[in-house]
Amino acid sequence: MKKILIYGDSNVWGDNFSTGVRIDDDKQWPIILQNQLGSDYKILQEGLPGRIAGNQEDIKKYKNGKDTFVSIFRTNAPVDTLIISLGTNDLQIKYNKSFREIVDDLLWYREIVYDSYLDVDDRKKFFKDGKMPNIIYILPVNFDYEINAKDIFNIDSERKRQDIISFFHDSDQKFLVVNDISLLDDGIHLSDEGHKRMADLVMEVLVDE
Repeated sequence: MKKILIYGDSNVWGDNFSTGVRIDDDKQWPIILQNQLGSDYKILQEGLPGRIAGNQEDIKKYKNGKDTFVSIFRTNAPVDTLIISLGTNDLQIKYNKSFREIVDDLLWYREIVYDSYLDVDDRKKFFKDGKMPNIIYILPVNFDYEINAKDIFNIDSERKRQDIISFFHDSDQKFLVVNDISLLDDGIHLSDEGHKRMADLVMEVLVDE
């Protein structure tokens, strides 16, 4: 059985900001993906509303992605594929992060896994067949910075999002770009249609692995 760890934010968790509750399990894209892949795969869904890629959250520190990743990775290890779906919350106006700071935070996940891989004891315990897992980034998807989410994101947030995408295009990282996915009325979270499409897009990436 192949294991896929998805470490992400509210769109991995399945948040419906409009109702304030989590959407039904069978409508969340990681679970849709699990059903598409079948019993030969196990999806490990580790999403958290508000999670950032970095550690700049001073009040609700549990949202700091760096602070919790190592324990979550090792709890679920070994995995065949690691999907990092973060960065959107880092683009919020309140964090005032540069695109390069966000990129560095995203790349940290690959670096920290590789550092563990270089440790002989860690490699034996936490890495399947002594190999690095495939690492795939889902880059921040489109959001409505003009109307519905204008208090959270602005045009500068969108410029930074595009700069992040451009950086990854010029890198050797595996990544998925989604620029036109369907959202809920809040302009941030995936609609039911958006969750279905995300599952299909990730499925295509996995098939190519």
